[in-house]
Order: sequence, then C-alpha cells, then structure tokens
Amino acid sequence: MAMSRTISYKKLFKQLNGFSLIEVMVAFSILAVAFIGLVQTFPFGASVNKEAENATEASYLAQDKIEELASLVYSDISVGTIETKHRLSDDPNNYLYGYQRKTEVSYIDGDLNAVGADEGMKKISVTIYYTNSISKTEKSYNISTLKSDR
Repeated sequence: MAMSRTISYKKLFKQLNGFSLIEVMVAFSILAVAFIGLVQTFPFGASVNKEAENATEASYLAQDKIEELASLVYSDISVGTIETKHRLSDDPNNYLYGYQRKTEVSYIDGDLNAVGADEGMKKISVTIYYTNSISKTEKSYNISTLKSDR
C-alpha cells in the first residue's frame, strides 16, 4: 500500500530558513568594503600611468635635442652650457609647459674624463626636468652622447 505524504504549508514554511536582517547587513557591509577598496585603486593606477607617460615624453624630448646637436659638424658644437634650465613652452595650455631642459657640452679624453682642452671628443648631455605626478616632486631624465671630430 502506498503511503501518501502530504506536507502542510505550516511545516513547509518552518523548514525554509531565510536570512535575518543582521545577516543581510553584514553581507552588504563586506561587499561595500570590497567595492571601496577596488574603487580606490583606479586613481592610483591612473597616476602611475601618467608618471610613465611623463617619463616617456621626457626621453623623447631629450633624444630630440641630442639628435639635433649630434647632426651638427664637430666644430659647430659649442662647449659649455648650450641651454640653461628653461621651460620648453611659455603657454600653460601647451603639454610642453611642464617640461624644462638643460643642455651642456664638454671636452672629454679617451677615458671619458672631462678635460679642459679639445682632444677630439665632446660629450653632449641633455637633462629634462618634469614633475612626478605621484609625489609632486621634480624628477629628471638625463641622456648623453659623444661626438668625435673624426
């Protein structure tokens, strides 16, 4: 004989366990803390990206000046400070406004030591200065090359 099982609605509702208000509030609090933590990483990531962009632009600007001077004939390159530290643009709306450049040329010997007299080699140094977007301090990028009279 088959036994029929009937479950009353009262028993069914007693067996179903739900979430209490405290459990829901704790779950939302945990989600809120995780979400806030994730949201705070985006501005930091953007500033790190901007810092990399500034460093890359500084390297391009320095390389541009190096190439300009290296393309000159040896005798046309003056020794000393070619450019004192100065802004690359006077217009605050220009992206170059945040960059400054200093260019120096010196005589060097075969051992790459600075000397006072011309021994046939010159060292061209270009330094680009810019502001670090994270620490708001001045950073610099320096590049040098050698030019020979031969």
